[in-house]
Amino acid sequence: MSKLATALLIVATTLSVGFAQNPQNRSVQPSHGIAPKTENGIGRADVRVFDQNGNPIPNAFVELESTRTDGFFCESWNDTDELGIAVLPPIHMGSLRLKVKAKGYHSEVITVPRDELGAPVQVTLRKK
Repeated sequence: MSKLATALLIVATTLSVGFAQNPQNRSVQPSHGIAPKTENGIGRADVRVFDQNGNPIPNAFVELESTRTDGFFCESWNDTDELGIAVLPPIHMGSLRLKVKAKGYHSEVITVPRDELGAPVQVTLRKK
């Protein structure tokens, strides 16, 4: 009987790992974004990049530019993973402009409200 229990445990573990790697689970991935508490405060963007059919776009280049009210300019960047997610390094947040580009897709440039960075920033790219 213990061989059967062991086999069932192995099957259950294998299935749970498979479900965790399913791209459809990307929406349940917790946000790693942090909205700054003050103007020019430190924040972090969690960007999720998809195509028009809702499929993740891996290896998209994501760059966040911050023009602060004290005259400084900050930027951070990263590439998306296989789930289309890029978590950018923290920077001081002023007026934010997000640039996203990927091979085979039209680039996007969007303004991002800094107080909404606690939730993932969703970006949809159109094929060329």
